[in-house]
Parts: sequence; C-alpha cells; structure tokens
Amino acid sequence: MKALEYTLIADGSSDKTLLRIIKWSLDDLYPKLPNEGSFADFRNILEPPKRLKDKVNKAKLYYPFDILFVHRDAESIKSTMIEQRFKEIHNELQEEDFDKTICIVPVKMMETWLLIDAEAIKKAAGNRNYSGCINLPQLKILEKETQPKDLLHSLLREASGKKGRNLKKFNIDKTVHLVAENIEDFSPLRNLVAFQAFEIELKKVVDNYLEN
Repeated sequence: MKALEYTLIADGSSDKTLLRIIKWSLDDLYPKLPNEGSFADFRNILEPPKRLKDKVNKAKLYYPFDILFVHRDAESIKSTMIEQRFKEIHNELQEEDFDKTICIVPVKMMETWLLIDAEAIKKAAGNRNYSGCINLPQLKILEKETQPKDLLHSLLREASGKKGRNLKKFNIDKTVHLVAENIEDFSPLRNLVAFQAFEIELKKVVDNYLEN
C-alpha cells in the first residue's frame, strides 16, 4: 500500500513536535496504513509566505502531501473558540484543499498536549531516576491550565536536577521535543475537547482519502 504523505503547517518552528502526535493518531486509528510526515519549514526560502493560502502553495512545491495539517492555537476551552479557529483556517484555504486539510487546534498551545506523562518528562530531562514529584494537572482540568508552556518548562528544569551554569545551558526547546518522543501513548488526550475535535477531522479526511 502506498504510504500516506502528510505535511504540517504550524504557528512556529517549535510546534514541529505536533508531528509526533499526528503520527501516533494515524498509527493508532489506521494501523495498516503506512504514513510519512513532513514539517513545512519556510524560514530558509526566499520571501517566506505569510498568508496560509501562500504557505499551502509553497508546501505543495517543497513538501508535497496527500493530506495537510494546519495548526492554530485556541485561547479558550469553549467549543465555539475551537470552531472559530477551524472556520478561520478553512476560510483561508483554496476550495481544492478543503477535503484534504485537517485542523489541529490545541487549547492554549501545543505544550498542553505534552502534560500527560511524568515519566516522559523525566526521560526528556535526562534524569529518569528523578525522585521528586512531577505535579501534572488532572486531565479534567488540563485545558484550563493558563500557562502550559511555562509549566512544562519548569517541570523539565526541575526534573533535570541541574543547577547554576549547567541549568543555564539546558536546551529547553530540544527537551520539549524529547517529551513528545518519549510519550508512547497519547490516548489520554482523547478526554480533551480539542483533541476530540482534531480526531473527528482526521477520521473524516483520511476516510475520504482511502475511499478515493
């Protein structure tokens, strides 16, 4: 079977981490469907595109895809806010791309979806034997966390056990990416409103792809 090729267009380069979550969902929902993902990084091309429509056109040239993922953050847990982000994305697309685009809209920011696995945080921080307590938000209130990025960064620094100069050298951005790589099971995210909306979109678009 031909591998499904997908591309992620995200708000920022650090959001490349979402590729890990996308792949987990595809592998979990469609275990017999091989897939390959790319992150659309426009920083090194002449005149990087700013509008989504232009980004999609550039992605078609440099990161060809069968299915496209577009990331935006939602500032609120309200379903109306998530729906608004979905509409904004679709309003910026060309009609030919409607049926192949999946919106991925975490509440607050991408880091919210990484605050689910204390062991992954310890491993990413390079200190899997850390004996302190990693206080993660309960799933039922995870999307109400006001500063998920700051919280994740704080937990990683704490778990690293590093102090002083060594802590200053701690590469937090790389470590955040390692958190995602060390999470083997993202199914707890299915308790979150935003992730439920994401997987509904994913199933709709992938099923359409498989039918055609």
